[in-house]
Amino acid sequence: MAEMARHVRTRIRYDGPALAGHEMDVQDLAPALLAIADIVQIANRKFNGDSASIRVMVDADVEQQCFQLDLSLVQSFLDQAAVLIGRKDVATAKDIAEWIGLISGTGLGLFTLIKRIYGHKSGEQPAVTFRTGDQAGTTIISIAGDVQNLVVPTPTAKLLVDPDVNRNVRTVLSPLQREGYDDLTFIYGDQEVARIDKQQAQEIINSSPVDPIAPPMETISRIRGVVRIKSPQYEGAAKWSLLWQGRAIDAEMADEAAKWVEAFQGNRVSAPPNTVLDVSMSEMVRLDSQGLAVGKRTYVVHEVHSATPPPTQDAFTF
Repeated sequence: MAEMARHVRTRIRYDGPALAGHEMDVQDLAPALLAIADIVQIANRKFNGDSASIRVMVDADVEQQCFQLDLSLVQSFLDQAAVLIGRKDVATAKDIAEWIGLISGTGLGLFTLIKRIYGHKSGEQPAVTFRTGDQAGTTIISIAGDVQNLVVPTPTAKLLVDPDVNRNVRTVLSPLQREGYDDLTFIYGDQEVARIDKQQAQEIINSSPVDPIAPPMETISRIRGVVRIKSPQYEGAAKWSLLWQGRAIDAEMADEAAKWVEAFQGNRVSAPPNTVLDVSMSEMVRLDSQGLAVGKRTYVVHEVHSATPPPTQDAFTF
């Protein structure tokens, strides 16, 4: 495993008129640094258990017109041999730093995510909904009032709802409540990863921890009935267009019905348009928090019991 994956160097910078002399009150700095270290330790325990240990090291940089520190995350694997041969899936220091938002990564980090949820809501407490992402290891977060959903690494979503992490995030931001402190920025290389200003920090500190609401429920009805083929699929696993109770539906063909489709597509079963199918299927509809149906109903055909092709017309005789 590459050394860089377990040794990550990044920066944290507090800025404002009070910090132009490169000095920061230790009573503000010490709790904030300890809170960052605690977030790192919580993430390491949550995702690695006792497979790895991690330390946060600090190196001061006084060349800027602010107060800036270099942070190093240094990780040690307690069972190095097991990790090297792939017996343990260990989150590296780089993974943890990305999930927290100390360095840039493939998705939003924790600090940027919290800023998106609270930093522009002006006192509102937004409703937040989680659901599993389309890609493995991701979570889709829907924020009330936002048009676009956020796709974040699932570990970031888990950190977002951890009460100890939430408490430490507020401690990291607490210096911005002081006069002369304007913003906090995380910097990786030459790139700004996340910046939170005084107003945004105050809104985050004043807010309640994120309590994700449950996603809409689904109600499922099991149906044994007769449908008519409107448009069959002659290849692939696309949904079939069927007529049921006088209306067109698009239905996934699953389970035993998928085997029937395979036979149909292999020309072992005849089922032209208007063929009547005796099927077992399920109808699903999403419900809102009041139990009312929302969205379009979806259908899955689980088994085709019989197929009756449309009648053929006898040739006329003259």
